[in-house]
Amino acid sequence: MARFNITLSNLIAEKLDNDAARQKIARSTLIARHIEEHYEGRSAADFEEDIRQVRSETAEVVQRVRSEFDKRTQTLVAENEAEKQQIRADCEKRIEEITADSAASVQQFENELEQLETVTRNLDRDLKAAEQRNAAAVEKYHQLETSKNTVVTGLQHEAELLQQTVSNFETLLHMEREINSELRRDKESIQRQLELVTLRLPAPQVGFWERLLGGFGREK
Repeated sequence: MARFNITLSNLIAEKLDNDAARQKIARSTLIARHIEEHYEGRSAADFEEDIRQVRSETAEVVQRVRSEFDKRTQTLVAENEAEKQQIRADCEKRIEEITADSAASVQQFENELEQLETVTRNLDRDLKAAEQRNAAAVEKYHQLETSKNTVVTGLQHEAELLQQTVSNFETLLHMEREINSELRRDKESIQRQLELVTLRLPAPQVGFWERLLGGFGREK
């Protein structure tokens, strides 16, 4: 038995594979059966006509497959081009949206930056004013502290003078009390002496001053 190598189109090869799978035989066996059926009891002219017909059918199939492939390719190319156009349009639209959003964000950022600079300038101005007020308050506090120290020193000096005056008054009071005590004791001593003198003298006939003066100053 001779062996041959043949080349089949993809479509015919696919049909042979389907027939072989359905009949559960090898593809080579199926090809051999077809060849035996076509070659048995036929002339060379019949075989040539079969070959021509097979070639014609093969050419038609190839042409149809090529035409379908071209149509499918054109459809895929058109769909791919439409998809690319849609993607390009979507990208351009998205770029425009992003550009617009970026411009709005930049404008908003610039506005916020300007507001922040304004707030910063106001805060710097308020801070300088607060520092000036604080410096004035510190200076005033130092002045008040100096005045307070002066007043306190003066009050302390006056308190010392008052304390000295009180001490002097207390000394004078003590001396006055001692003098009063001595005067009281002298008075009491004189009174006792008078009492003793009075008790020792006889009852006077005339007044004391009259006896003492002896009638001096009386009219003759």
